[in-house]
Amino acid sequence: MLFAMRYPELPEPWEEVSGHLPADEQDKLEAVVGCKLTYKDMTDDDVIRDGEATLPNSRRSYYVMGHRWVRLRNAETGEEYVLRLQSKMPESKEVYVSSVIVPFQEGRELSGSAMRRLPLAAIGVVYSTREIQGTININRALALGNASKTFDPLKPLEPCKLADYGFLARVGLQYEAIGEAFPDVDATEYMATLNETTPSNVRRWLSASRKKGLLAPVASGRRR
Repeated sequence: MLFAMRYPELPEPWEEVSGHLPADEQDKLEAVVGCKLTYKDMTDDDVIRDGEATLPNSRRSYYVMGHRWVRLRNAETGEEYVLRLQSKMPESKEVYVSSVIVPFQEGRELSGSAMRRLPLAAIGVVYSTREIQGTININRALALGNASKTFDPLKPLEPCKLADYGFLARVGLQYEAIGEAFPDVDATEYMATLNETTPSNVRRWLSASRKKGLLAPVASGRRR
């Protein structure tokens, strides 16, 4: 049974050069093109100290503790970019791209078409999914309980109300299972056919599943 979320990959042909830059490099970038704050700037009003843990307690602290810098490469063209990722904490654990740097690359001239090849929304979704996937797996385990042992995500779902967490967990699992098993089809359309319902109804299910933390967000226009 496909129960746990799979670790999402960046959209092809993009790949990580560095999962995150070294702390000293991140601090230098942050001082110039970031929020211009570091952990050293945090005051007693910005954080909550709980034993050895330091927790954010202000918008400033969320900016500092909820960001990181990563370096990505286009495997086909060799183009590289340094991206600043920022969490939407405390509203959610979603991540978005808040800044983009184009490093000097052997004198290559920067062009608008090159910049347009960088799929910012899709990249944000991948890092958001990585951030929240643990929470989603826990939510699904709690929602399904022992039913997870017999659930087959590629079979039709039993009709339930949208308020039913177990149903929404199955919706999320089915959507991912279809995307994994049939990567070249529209998962929403496939779900509609499989469950003998309409695509608009399936979209309602998917939206409710995401709102309840049982399915990861998807960038607008991203095809599954």
